Formats: sequence, structure tokens, C-alpha cells
Amino acid sequence: MIQWGTRVAMALLGSGLMVAAGATAQPAAGGGTAAIARELSAALASQGAPGAPRFIAAEDPKDPTRFVAAMLLPDLQLMVVSAAYKAPVLLRERVLTRKYQEAYQDLHAASVPEGKVVIEDLLANGLAVKPARNQAPDVATIGGRTVSFDGQWRKARIPEAEYTAAFASAEQEYTRLLGLLVAQAKVK
Repeated sequence: MIQWGTRVAMALLGSGLMVAAGATAQPAAGGGTAAIARELSAALASQGAPGAPRFIAAEDPKDPTRFVAAMLLPDLQLMVVSAAYKAPVLLRERVLTRKYQEAYQDLHAASVPEGKVVIEDLLANGLAVKPARNQAPDVATIGGRTVSFDGQWRKARIPEAEYTAAFASAEQEYTRLLGLLVAQAKVK
């Protein structure tokens, strides 16, 4: 798996190429994830210096050992990770003390690999089953399987139905995870 820093650098390079090419189209984002991704982005927008990454983390009520965390790169990308953590007390303390950046880093790097979910939402505008022209795709890694939502299931050597099912599954989980993060962002 490529390090998150490398993926951020690739996204920055890709966005620079899109600007240079004069791309103005936005990807067609999924109905459920578009609104809630914008809601989380807006909630995080007031935090930190302009253009600086923003972080949020929360416990997953479905499992006391699982957490979800996100890093927003304003106007560029929203990266969400959800996984179990071997020392949940430590991560719970980070969430309670609002040390979200440390929680994100710990969860991304030192979480339990089984059942880990990583979603990379380019432009933080919700998942798109296929990106707009001249735009990089959204990517989801669920259960150790990475799917790039570039609309090219033949190139990936998977059936279209499998590609569509992977997108539906990613969108459903992304909606749930974003909901947890929005609720955490509203906690004062």
C-alpha cells in the first residue's frame, strides 16, 4: 500500500495538471456521499490556518475497538480511515482530548489491518463512480482490496457488476463513517 504522504503528493500533482489543462468539470459525486462530505468539509473549514490540513476522529459505536479518522486537505482531498486499534484506550484518549491529528496518524499507521477501510475522496465532494474528464479517481480500500473508481473495470479485469457493487459498498460505508465524523465535529 502506498504511504498516505505519497498519495497526497500524487493528488497535488494531479490537481496541478488538471488546473494546467484548464479542467473545470467536477466529478459526478454520489447522492449520499456528496452532501455529507460537503457538510464535514464545512464543519472543518473554520479550523486551522487557511490551506492547512484539518483532522477529525471519532469512536465507532459498532465496535469499541474501532475508530474513524479523517484528514481534509481543503479544496483538494478528504481521506478517511476506519479500523480497529490494538490499544483502544490510547486512541479514545486522543479523541476525547481532541488530538485528532495524532489519532489519524495512529489509526492510519498502526491499526489492525483486518477490516481496515481507507477512502480517498478527491476534491472532498463525495465518491464518484467515474471521475470527470481530466480528473483523478476516488479510491477505496476495504478489507485489503483497493478499487480505483476510474470507470475502467475492464482494465482492472473485474466484471462491471463487481465494480458497481464495490462502489455501492464503498459509498454506503463512506456515508456511515462521514456521519460519525460530522457528529463528532458538532460536539462542543
